[in-house]
Amino acid sequence: MCEKKPHSVQTFHCGRSALLSLCVFLLPLFLTLFAHNASAATASKEKVNSLCPVIDDNATQYNKPRAFTKSDQGNTEIGADATMSSGDGTLSLDGNVIIEQHLLRVSADHANYNKQEDTLSFSGNVHIDTESISLDANKGSVDMNATNEKNNKQGNFSDVTFFIPDNNLKGIAKNIVISDHEGKNTTSTLKDASITSCNLFDPDWLISADEIKLDHDDEYGTADDVVIRFKGVPFLYTPYIEFPTSDKRRSGFLFPEIGTSSSRGIELAAPWYWNIAPNHDALIVPRYMDKRGIELGGNYRYLTKSSEGTLNGAYLPNDDVTQDTRYQVRYQQHTRLLSNLTLDVDLQDISDAEYLNDFTNDLSSTSQTHLNRSANLHYNLDNWHLRALLQDIKTIDTTTPLNTRPFERLPQLTLDGDTEIANTPLLFTLDSEYVDFTHEDETLTTGTRLTLRPGLRLPLSGPFWFLEPAVKFSHTQYDVGNNIVSSQAVDNRNLPISSIDAGLFFERTLENGYQQTLEPRLYYLNVPFEEQNNTPIFDTSIPDFSVAQLFRDNRFIGGDRIGDANQLTLALTSRILNTATGVELIRASIGQIFFFENRRVSLDGNIDTGKQSDIIAELDTTWGRWQTNVDLQWDTSNNTLSKENYFLHYKSDKSHLFNIGYRKRLIDNDIDIEQTDTSFVYAINREYNSFFRWNYSIHDHQNIDIIAGISYNSCCWSLQLLAQRRLLNTNSTTDNDAFDNSILVQFRLKGLGSLSGSKARKTLERSIYGYSDTLQ
Repeated sequence: MCEKKPHSVQTFHCGRSALLSLCVFLLPLFLTLFAHNASAATASKEKVNSLCPVIDDNATQYNKPRAFTKSDQGNTEIGADATMSSGDGTLSLDGNVIIEQHLLRVSADHANYNKQEDTLSFSGNVHIDTESISLDANKGSVDMNATNEKNNKQGNFSDVTFFIPDNNLKGIAKNIVISDHEGKNTTSTLKDASITSCNLFDPDWLISADEIKLDHDDEYGTADDVVIRFKGVPFLYTPYIEFPTSDKRRSGFLFPEIGTSSSRGIELAAPWYWNIAPNHDALIVPRYMDKRGIELGGNYRYLTKSSEGTLNGAYLPNDDVTQDTRYQVRYQQHTRLLSNLTLDVDLQDISDAEYLNDFTNDLSSTSQTHLNRSANLHYNLDNWHLRALLQDIKTIDTTTPLNTRPFERLPQLTLDGDTEIANTPLLFTLDSEYVDFTHEDETLTTGTRLTLRPGLRLPLSGPFWFLEPAVKFSHTQYDVGNNIVSSQAVDNRNLPISSIDAGLFFERTLENGYQQTLEPRLYYLNVPFEEQNNTPIFDTSIPDFSVAQLFRDNRFIGGDRIGDANQLTLALTSRILNTATGVELIRASIGQIFFFENRRVSLDGNIDTGKQSDIIAELDTTWGRWQTNVDLQWDTSNNTLSKENYFLHYKSDKSHLFNIGYRKRLIDNDIDIEQTDTSFVYAINREYNSFFRWNYSIHDHQNIDIIAGISYNSCCWSLQLLAQRRLLNTNSTTDNDAFDNSILVQFRLKGLGSLSGSKARKTLERSIYGYSDTLQ
């Protein structure tokens, strides 16, 4: 005899109800469905785009389930307008059936539990909400009896629609079957399934499959007869695919990459991801280039407790254009051997000087002239730093004369630091170096150089001033020769270096509450002259003049020359600070060196008789959406600006930014560089964005890099189309051969990722200052 009860809500502890078993059984399915759709292509969570409607009447509606208190998280609440039970254990729930557990809600018009068959069925407006997904079904049943043919518990839901709010993905399936084998090997099978992030019943794009199988334990899935449609037109089909259903990595093919350029023709790449181990993986990329042939590239990554590294490379066995083997390879490693001992390795090589021109779209790469190859061991102990370096710098252009190429350092050992002298305000300082220089040109002088530079420094300061006198003694000795003379006499060099650095700090509060500082600074340097013309030059050069250069104790970089000096630097810096945030809004500096004696030490044997240096000035501002940088160098001998750098940046948001820059440099009063660089990103409306970059050489009357493009960004897909014309770093005399023209495309399905690679996005991010393309 059945007993009818009015609407009631009952709470069960975990394990005491077949309905709760359903909740426990279904929750992993819905969490896994979310991971499947969100990461099948990109393994990343993309947020709902602001262009999407808040509510899609055609989609499953999501209502986030309640989060139970910690003490109640093992309970299940069941409510219905009416319940009926019988003596055989059959239980029926009718009208507004709601079953709730922590972060899980199941509702239906009717629910029925058959104790004899151990089955639970739902019908009428079945709706399920989890923390990550919502699901609607016409009806469903769960067989809790594990005595069937396959010893599985099974759930079966028909006419299913689902919605994943985190990435706005919606889907439908004719049928979902869930199987659970004794709590292990849980699988789900979706029949006639489709998914999109557009309007579910009028989608711009749709992915359909005859059957999708999900393995929730191994966290991967397979799909048969997959078709991707755009605007109703099928444009991609695969009979079978495998994909991850969580952030857990799994081997398999990624979306193909496409593009075109004048140097490579049409490009098509099919990346394959290899999940070797939890801390090792690789990406293998076969690439077809219409004009060049088939290239095999990729990268390998590893991570251990103390080390991480990458190996990148590409190999083209026979370039159809040059008929040569072309390749590029680079290995980088960072290892922490001890808490204060690290090893960094950087090894790279390319086949020829034109490789970067022919196979990259990055202007900074094509202008690269040398490749660093080094192994660097660092040891730090308090204020002391020890370094051991092995370095070989490869010159990319093989036509460069041998005698002008860099020396190898095999090895270079350095020790530097400072320490307080007990019971005194003095600091003891030491800069030391031992380096063995070798060279591929056997006619050049090679050998070792030892430098020891102990010193004393007395740092004194107060609230509005500082004073720091310092003395150093520099000792340098060589053991050098060449293939003609095994040993070449070079006198030891011993020089005292003395300096006084002093400055004042003045500050005032402006009417707007900001703080302005005025910071005059004096730096006196004295180094006696010593003849150094017979000393070889291994690694020494003169750096570009800058504000920092005003306060260095040697006008040369490298240890082969120490400049004689009797000079005084006068500099002034003023800053405006936001006292509430500490942000530096404006920083302006100007300075000049006054010489009391001629500078007789040089690289070319000439004597510099000037009485003052060029005037150097820098201005940096950050004010709201605006940012400016100005660097000026005034040539006092010729009364002209020898260096000018101007840069203006404006950014109101990621879709509205503007950059304009101008730089000019004179050498011996002749123009060496004069360029402009203009770029912008401008949103035409909510859907369309425009991109532009123009780098132009005024001196050469030649374009360096031009990028123009447009993007369309809808609720559920986006398209980025760029055209680039880039000057090659080449000696070609014909205009057509001097440029590479390319078309870059990025087509993204929201929620799944790019179907054409990421070259367009990366090119814009490298070329337009301040631009970043966030996945939306």
